[in-house]
Amino acid sequence: MTGSYTEASVKRKADVSTYLAKIGVILLIGILFTFGMLIGQKVLALLGIGLGCLCWFYLFPRLDAEYEYIYCDGQIDFDRISGGESRKNVLRIDLDNVEIMAPENSAEMGKYNDSGLKVRDFSSHVKDAKKYCIITSDESNRLKILFEPSETMIELAKNKAPRKVFTE
Repeated sequence: MTGSYTEASVKRKADVSTYLAKIGVILLIGILFTFGMLIGQKVLALLGIGLGCLCWFYLFPRLDAEYEYIYCDGQIDFDRISGGESRKNVLRIDLDNVEIMAPENSAEMGKYNDSGLKVRDFSSHVKDAKKYCIITSDESNRLKILFEPSETMIELAKNKAPRKVFTE
């Protein structure tokens, strides 16, 4: 077998919506528990404690996301790993369907920045990260995919499609 394979992963930085969701759930649980204790309904207080445990062990770990990119023989899989244990394949693209793959702020990506493409962001949201963009078409949809590949992944993609993959 002469297949090419590599993988890379990034942990997504928590954004404002993640923090707001956590704060909202904590406030709801606190209100439920406090209201239950004030009116003497121990069932509401126990429900608040139960919801707190459920959120602590199930919901909060799922809000922390990690993305893994797997390159195998001209295909790139984008997987989301939630809570460090739950993996879901989010997207698979084939380099044959890619129009261009280039750094996000490169001159080659200039003509694609203002177009009305649907954007899928699989990056870490870290300010100084080296992001790449892929413009691809699948079943009448054009996508702009943001991700942070490894140098090996970029090199393998460039070997597979040298006219579509640009480096700095």
